[in-house]
Amino acid sequence: MSLIRNSLRVASRSLPRAASTIRPNTSLLRFNSTTTTTNPSSPQQPNDIQSSKVSLAAQIYPINKDSITETDVDQWLSAVRELKKGKTQHETAEEIYLAELTNPEQFLQDKFEPTEAQLEEVQAYADKKVPLRTDPTIDYLVNLLMRHGKKQLARKTLSRALYIVHLKLRKDPIEVLKQTLDQLAPIVKTSTLKTNTAKNVIIPVPLNEKQRLRFAWLWILEGAEKKKSSDISVRLAEEIIQSYEGKSSGYDKRALMHKQATQQRSYIKTQSRRR
Repeated sequence: MSLIRNSLRVASRSLPRAASTIRPNTSLLRFNSTTTTTNPSSPQQPNDIQSSKVSLAAQIYPINKDSITETDVDQWLSAVRELKKGKTQHETAEEIYLAELTNPEQFLQDKFEPTEAQLEEVQAYADKKVPLRTDPTIDYLVNLLMRHGKKQLARKTLSRALYIVHLKLRKDPIEVLKQTLDQLAPIVKTSTLKTNTAKNVIIPVPLNEKQRLRFAWLWILEGAEKKKSSDISVRLAEEIIQSYEGKSSGYDKRALMHKQATQQRSYIKTQSRRR
C-alpha cells in the first residue's frame, strides 16, 4: 500500500507541471486574423457571420481584399524594409501606398474652389456682423433690476415684461426698449464744484452712455412702482409702453434736470479754469 501511495503522490505532483507546459504560444497568433473561435453550443446570428468574414485590418488598409493572409503581412513588412533602405523605384502596391503616405505635400497643394452658391452665400453675409451672445444693454438693465443677488429672477422679470410689450405693440421689444431709453435719458446733470471759498458753485456735467441709461431705467422703475398691478412684470411693461409713447413722468424729471443745467451754464468757465 505504501508503494501505491508514493506512486500516486509523484503522479499528482507531475501533472500540474505538465499542464502548465502545454500552453498556446500567443506570440505566434496574428492580430486581426480572420479565424474566429465559435462556440458550437451558441448559434450565430446572420449579421455576426457576415461581420466575421471581413477582418479589421482589411477594413483599414485600402486594398480590395476580403481577408489578410500571412503572405500579405509579409509583403507589407518587406515593403517597409525596402523603404527604410532608401528604395526609390516602387514596384509593388504596398510600396506605392507607403511612399504616398511619406509625402503628404502632394495632398496639401490642392486648393479649395468654392461653388457659385457658396460665393453668393458669403456675399449675403458680408455686411452682417456676428451677433453677440447677450445684449450688453439688457445685461446692464438686469443688473440694475436685480435685488439681493437674484439675477435669474431679474432676468425672468425683464423677459416677461418685454414679452408683454411685444404682445401690445407687435414690434421688436428690444428695439422698443432701446428707443425708449434713448428718448428718456438726460444729457447733462448738475454737480457741486468746490471753489475753496465761502460759496460753492453748481455746474452742468455731461453724462456718458452708461450714466444716461442708468437715469432713464431708474425713472422707469420708479414709475412702475406706482402702477396698480400686483405683478412686477406687468407694471414694468406698462411703464415701458407709456415711456415709448411719451406719457411717462420721467420726461418731467428729464426736463427739470436740463432746466437746472441750463441755468448754471455760466459756471462752465470756472470748471475749465480749474482744469
